[in-house]
Amino acid sequence: MLRMLPLNALQVFVVAARHGSFTRAAKELCLTQGAVSRQILSLETHFGFPLFLRQASGLVLTPEGETLLPVVSDCFRRITDVSERLSRRHHDLALKISTCAMRWVLPKIMQFQREYPAIQVQLTTTWQHTVDFTAEPYDAAVVYGATPGANVQALRLFAETLTPVCAPETLLGHPLAHPDDLAGHTLLHPTRDHSDWRQWLAHAGASLVDPNSGQNFASLDLAMHAAAQGFGVAIGDVALIGDDLGMKRLVRPFDITLETGQSYFLVYPHDGVNADKVELFKQWLASQTQA
Repeated sequence: MLRMLPLNALQVFVVAARHGSFTRAAKELCLTQGAVSRQILSLETHFGFPLFLRQASGLVLTPEGETLLPVVSDCFRRITDVSERLSRRHHDLALKISTCAMRWVLPKIMQFQREYPAIQVQLTTTWQHTVDFTAEPYDAAVVYGATPGANVQALRLFAETLTPVCAPETLLGHPLAHPDDLAGHTLLHPTRDHSDWRQWLAHAGASLVDPNSGQNFASLDLAMHAAAQGFGVAIGDVALIGDDLGMKRLVRPFDITLETGQSYFLVYPHDGVNADKVELFKQWLASQTQA
């Protein structure tokens, strides 16, 4: 007969291992140091081997503790993820959105909320461009890439189409008649690898412009804000900066665009706790992209 695992002690073990200290673990768990020590002792007694070596510099996991830790941590993570999925209110829809896509997605989500007020959309933004539905508690996600990824259903939202943009005032003193004229302007980079500018300049035949010159930004939003303030010429996806172009905060100095082969996708698992809600959102979003 299998002995019941002491789950509370296992949780204490994970926290103590992360901190390398019974004192810091006790603070996080709102326990006394003695209570933490007793939990670890009960766990070591249960297994019949020590989990920590007590050293002057702190706690060090024994080989057995090193083997046990990732397994226990993964189990608790899985329990937490499943609990979040099951405890989520039935009418909630949890979406993971890459930060760069928020400019395009957010107005549409707000309109969806107005049309379907009974469905509460829970938004999580991230720098990541991928999602793992087996490990993350989301019903759907907007991702970026050449493909939507494996083991998901997908709706292609739009293809990435790059073009330079700037404030109207930027062109008054230094007109841009040819792509090579960009050599006289500050390039604003939405990515640190400068790949967007590098691809577009090569496509436009701008041989006199250094794609590594200019100013780096941590996001598309920051680069576009700097461009709107007249600090230089940024590059971005036509769909993502559509509102700025429509309101004339930004203008396109060239008609030259570049489709990079990357796209934005709405992806979702083949089944899920909110499959009907996801299907409704997908169909609604598809109607918006076709409008």
